[in-house]
Amino acid sequence: MTARLLICLACVLVLTTWSFAADTKVILNGNVVTLPVMDVDGKAFVDVVALMKLLGGKCTYDAANAKLFINSAGGGGGAGGGTTATGGSAASTGTAQLPGDNGQLGQVYTISKGDPKFFRLISAEYTVGHVVIGNILYSPKADEKLLVLHFTVQNPNKTTELFVRYDQLRFMAYDAANTGHEPEGAWGDEQSHANVDLNLKPAQTVSAYAVIRVPAKGPIVKLMVQPNTDNDGPLLRYMFTDQIKPLQAPFADPADATGYTALTTVPAQLGTPYPLTSFDMTIEKIETVTTAVQDDAPPDGGAFLVATVLFKNMAPTESFLRYDQFLPVLTSTDGAELKYEGMVLATAKQSVEQNIKPGAQMRVRLYFTVPQGATPKTLDLRDSDSRTYEWEVK
Repeated sequence: MTARLLICLACVLVLTTWSFAADTKVILNGNVVTLPVMDVDGKAFVDVVALMKLLGGKCTYDAANAKLFINSAGGGGGAGGGTTATGGSAASTGTAQLPGDNGQLGQVYTISKGDPKFFRLISAEYTVGHVVIGNILYSPKADEKLLVLHFTVQNPNKTTELFVRYDQLRFMAYDAANTGHEPEGAWGDEQSHANVDLNLKPAQTVSAYAVIRVPAKGPIVKLMVQPNTDNDGPLLRYMFTDQIKPLQAPFADPADATGYTALTTVPAQLGTPYPLTSFDMTIEKIETVTTAVQDDAPPDGGAFLVATVLFKNMAPTESFLRYDQFLPVLTSTDGAELKYEGMVLATAKQSVEQNIKPGAQMRVRLYFTVPQGATPKTLDLRDSDSRTYEWEVK
């Protein structure tokens, strides 16, 4: 016989000894609700699972181990934050993950038997932009997008510290073809973007994020979270339908209404920054000139097409900038590729070949030979790994 979970509810009126009243009215936070209540020897008992659901919490009963896990509304690991962790007077109770049970966003779970920790997955999102963790910049390749997971880890211990680092838990994201994708080897601190590598004091929480490279096309349908040590407790399974924040225009493929597919060639606009591998790139203007560029004269009857570009180093370390790091393609209305001549500073006759400091910018000119009679149509620009951005030449 299935065990029934019962809890004493002192404020419920006693009806009849050993009787069951299915429609007993309960005043809950000023609202009248009904719960199945059993009267046993003058005491009223109510199903704790049904009660916690009404209270906005969750209850799980582990019959095999005779344990009752209650997670109250508003409880959990704590939003956390700060350079390292947030404190707390007491750790929140985590729900045990049962075999066959799916994890829920925002719910706190206890992971690992040998070294328990409270884990809460807050949200997930796709991006084709840059993500920094410590001194490393993560950028997707042309056939990739990044899945960014936001979560908290809390120390449930009352007296001992808990060491937290990326290798304490194992994440695995599965696409629609059931191919698994592992995260990069670091967790970032939500506030400082430093590597998460610290001891949490009792009840402290750290808010963190992890990055997983996934295919540019299609959704991630499942995420597994489990202890890093085998046989150290059950795994958490999150089944994703529409919980992952999708990509937005212009990066999202309009042929995929879900927003889960990233374009490999992105239509671009003047004055808008776009991510390359290490730099953000903004083409500020495109113009045709018949004067010399860095002592190079245009061909007889022809001209130069000049694109003024602002590069910003998005990496936390220096990045090298030189003309041959990029693969610009200028195409004419006839479909011919017009010759790329090089990169010079925006206002000086000087080639570009130098390291750019983190966060620093450099404005340059890219110039192309336009023969007599040729009409430029599109300008494509990418680096060796990034997706391609395409501007209409008007």
